[in-house]
Amino acid sequence: MDGSIWRPLGLATLSGLSTTIGGVMSVIHKPDNALMAGLLGSAIGVMATVSMVELIVKNAIENDGFMIMAATIAGALLYYVLERLLPKLELGSPSKDEEGQLKVPPAVALGPSCGGRRAVHRDASGDRDALPDRAHAQDGERRLASAKSANLMRLGLLMALTMTLHNLPEGFAVAFSSFTSLGPTMALAIAMHNIPEGVIIAAPIYAATGSRWKAIGLATASGLSEPLGALLALLLLYPFLNLERLQYMLAGTGGLMVAVCVIELWPEARACKNDRGMAIGIAIGSLLMSWTLYAGPG
Repeated sequence: MDGSIWRPLGLATLSGLSTTIGGVMSVIHKPDNALMAGLLGSAIGVMATVSMVELIVKNAIENDGFMIMAATIAGALLYYVLERLLPKLELGSPSKDEEGQLKVPPAVALGPSCGGRRAVHRDASGDRDALPDRAHAQDGERRLASAKSANLMRLGLLMALTMTLHNLPEGFAVAFSSFTSLGPTMALAIAMHNIPEGVIIAAPIYAATGSRWKAIGLATASGLSEPLGALLALLLLYPFLNLERLQYMLAGTGGLMVAVCVIELWPEARACKNDRGMAIGIAIGSLLMSWTLYAGPG
């Protein structure tokens, strides 16, 4: 390999570091469900548009259509298989309750609720009439608050691990596209997808520790797996690439990105229960990427 590896590594690093933007957003003002739905929707619009228009349809028209479609299907199936091997959280994005406090998803909450004093008393005693003295009750509240903090920390770390693994194949996508004029556009598409990932990593860490730097740092570290994925792709496949194989790799990348939209982003956006925000985000993301492809080179 020669100096040309710095372009894919640079683009992958820039797109990966966009998780930092999400981390900063989450510690300044936690996004509500409407904003999260919009962010996820815009990521769907951007990634689906660039994949379908540039990597699949245009590629099939200009090259062997049958082989391009086969590569596309192979890329989608690859992500489907990999996704099933990754840790499953089955959690919605962090949200806030009516009092503006971070609401822990049921899978990690202690008891049916963890948001208010009433839930603490119910969990500690089970019966308001049987409450212990005030000192005992306060001690119970402190223990429960500590357990809640530990659960939030566990959630944040598990989110970070999952997103780190998810970012590896995205590094492959940036690496392959960087050998064409589409490289910066692909990096932008994946960067927009990484912003909400940064939010869902940093929000529970910040709620658990109260440290903005820890929350932002962990979100940033998760995004840095993207240049690692790009480096692995270059080490393993770069020596075997030629122009024809590159087009198949790009088609496989398109299939992988469509699979990310369908398997990962769409269900997560629907879980925010704000279909209007999601639809607006998809429209804005698709229009932005369409304009970028029209105005860009090639």
